[in-house]
Amino acid sequence: METTTILLILLLVIAVVGIFAYIVNGALAQLNNTVTMLAQRLNEPVVTAGNEASEEKSQKEALRLQACERLTLMLERINVPNLLLRLPPAPAASAKEYTASLLLNIRQEFEYNVTQQIYVSDALWSIMLQARDNVSQLIVRAAEGAETGEQVVSRLRLMSSRQPDDAIAVGQAAIRREASLLL
Repeated sequence: METTTILLILLLVIAVVGIFAYIVNGALAQLNNTVTMLAQRLNEPVVTAGNEASEEKSQKEALRLQACERLTLMLERINVPNLLLRLPPAPAASAKEYTASLLLNIRQEFEYNVTQQIYVSDALWSIMLQARDNVSQLIVRAAEGAETGEQVVSRLRLMSSRQPDDAIAVGQAAIRREASLLL
């Protein structure tokens, strides 16, 4: 191949990677803005019906608190440092295999707790969705260009430590706010 052809191909690859990075960063910024907005909406008071019997009301509150506990546990389990401790890569695992394993684990955690959405506010549930999506996207970004599971782990640790808006922390704060309204 000629040098000009190689340079042209290299410039094309750089342009495609740049466009992809721009799109991913824009999507992450939009996700973070949505999570922040939903967290602010959680500060609004929850309106409860005043005509419920006190026993029925306390049972509903107990179910809502239990849902908050389960969602807190889910967030802890999908938090990147905890996820990496629980699921270390196999010695010969490729980046694709390890990434698929991490994403499958997040999906399973979420599916296990999906019924909790009926006990919490829509705003809190939206924050849970955003947290799940944020962690999943972080894993996908960390796996880009990696060849081994160990490379994915080191990139994930670095990227998660540099995240200014941690969706897991936002989710935990939103759960605490919702639980405090019940106590």
